[in-house]
Amino acid sequence: MLKEHLLANEDYILARYVNFFKKKEILTVADLLFDFPLKYEDFTVKSIKDAELDTPTILEGTIISKVTVNYLKSKLSTVVFQLEVEGQKIRCTIFNRVYLKGKLNYGTVLRVQGKFYQNMNNFTVNNFIICDELNKNIIPIYRTKDINETKYLEIISMVYRRFKDEIKETLPKEIITKYQFPSLKETVNILHFSDNMEEINKAIQRVKYEELLQYQFSMKYLHYMRQNEHNCPIINYDEKMLNKLKMSLNYELTSDQEKAINDILKDLKAPFAMNRLLQGEVGSGKTIVAIMCMIAVVSGGYQAALMCPTEILSKQHYQTITDILAQFQDINIAILTGSTPAKQRKEIIENLANGQINIIIGTHALFQKDIDYAKLGIVIADEEHRFGVRQRVLIRNKGLDVNYLKMSATPIPRSLAISAYGDTDISIIKTMPKNRKAVITKYVDQNHKRDVINHMRQELAVGHQIYVVTPLIEESEAIDTANATEIYQNMVKYFENIATVGLIHGRLKTEEKEEIMQKFLNNEIQILVATSVIEVGVNVVNATTIVVLGAERFGVATLHQLRGRVMRSDSIPYCFFIANNPTEASVERLEMVEKNTDGFKLAEYDLLHRGPGEFFGEKQSGAMNFHYASLKDDSALLELANSDSENIINNEANFTDPDYDELFKIAKANYQMKQKELD
Repeated sequence: MLKEHLLANEDYILARYVNFFKKKEILTVADLLFDFPLKYEDFTVKSIKDAELDTPTILEGTIISKVTVNYLKSKLSTVVFQLEVEGQKIRCTIFNRVYLKGKLNYGTVLRVQGKFYQNMNNFTVNNFIICDELNKNIIPIYRTKDINETKYLEIISMVYRRFKDEIKETLPKEIITKYQFPSLKETVNILHFSDNMEEINKAIQRVKYEELLQYQFSMKYLHYMRQNEHNCPIINYDEKMLNKLKMSLNYELTSDQEKAINDILKDLKAPFAMNRLLQGEVGSGKTIVAIMCMIAVVSGGYQAALMCPTEILSKQHYQTITDILAQFQDINIAILTGSTPAKQRKEIIENLANGQINIIIGTHALFQKDIDYAKLGIVIADEEHRFGVRQRVLIRNKGLDVNYLKMSATPIPRSLAISAYGDTDISIIKTMPKNRKAVITKYVDQNHKRDVINHMRQELAVGHQIYVVTPLIEESEAIDTANATEIYQNMVKYFENIATVGLIHGRLKTEEKEEIMQKFLNNEIQILVATSVIEVGVNVVNATTIVVLGAERFGVATLHQLRGRVMRSDSIPYCFFIANNPTEASVERLEMVEKNTDGFKLAEYDLLHRGPGEFFGEKQSGAMNFHYASLKDDSALLELANSDSENIINNEANFTDPDYDELFKIAKANYQMKQKELD
């Protein structure tokens, strides 16, 4: 195997190059051969007759003058020489690269990339290649600094000739034929040595597709293994109880809510554990779907747990669920958080273990080591992305492989959903309840800030509350906090004797944040100045306005999420975006949110313009950071890989077909790793 051949053992590679490879973490023959170029420079020569002023072109010629360096002023220098091209003398200028003088000599044959300026005798050189060193049209560019590109390619060429016959195919023949991909051996050769851009693009497509296929198939395999591990009890729920709850509601469920409930009920009847994501924007009615799900589980003789990211949200959910289920007097509901008194906590733990508590709501405190459940049937995680692997492990370690429902108010683009949640079934609530009011959204320039202040005064005068979100400064949380503090002080001054102003930011302790949010909820604070850490999901019905300062710093998905803070208002809700330093691109973003209320459409826009880190945070996006492929640019390939993965896993013959060995090997290794995480 190529991975077994160490470069350090290859005597034709000098020791100094071996050390260079070590720094780049290229240790084996496989590491080197699959270290494909970052990009390709096209140095295909064009005739000078076809060249135009201020238009990129590539010429080939010979240096016919002395190469001179001119220092025009500080930080501005030029390297100048005459180049003979097709019998014509061209004056070439390279800016601010004095070090190149030593590489350029009289008689050197060059290909230069750049533009003619002023007239067809003056040429600005952006890039060049020395033809004696590398006589190719298409030049591969590697992530190399301490080694000449030509030498690097020469080493790869030697290694390829020595080991090319050991490159084993990894894609099934069926796939290669279907998409007319080159073989893996041909792909390696093309990506390093080809002079044909069309051929290179086809090989790039193969490499990207294969990476996406391996990932998607690994997700499908996780899903397959979950469905074939019958270690979760079938929950035979009581339909009469569900109908009774449904009939008691003072509103009609939307078609999306009905479908989501049916999807979940079907999962509960299956002999394997549910793993479902319930996606719906703020105010779309995810909570009632979760309550219907809990009633089903309880009616079947099992317990339900709802885990929330914060204590204040736990309390809100507890109150809502208690009110809605008041008619079911036999159902015992409890709340458990970090601040639950010791005596009460002990009693709750006992009643969870003996089965007297049917529904428990709380923070991650629900899954501490000393807590046991009599018959835990489902765990529902609200804003699931805010819980780490540790919490999921604690849930799993409670014994039974329980049903798991994740809820998220963050609209996720399809390409992200099928990759990030490839092993998860997804239910989406898009239709908003009929009584939900649309937020009036306005982009406001600096000249009209006073209008926003006047609006805030009017809203406060009728007893409403307001969020003020401070600009996001990615470089430093400390700067974020200082900035928030300054805005807080300004708000205190502007609204003196009119409103009480509160401040919440990421550097506060959890208990301090909870206390401030509770005061805002109780209307003890009328204006809440906050960084973008506003507690998700907290229902402050009286908050009618949100003002986002420095709005140009946020992506459209985040802006839409922030706007969602006032979507629960009973009055007409307002959202204002104020930009500090607007650019053409940021104004386009802000106007996009101003004109669109569809979170999924906005999410797709954000993915296209900002990438997957916007949704999960760069540190959390993990597997989304593919080596070759990009979710941002390769969504069409991802769709193909997803569809092909589905077809492969659904054909039992593929499980024993040697042609699919590599795919299954990768999928099984990923499955074993996931199992180990949960042990």
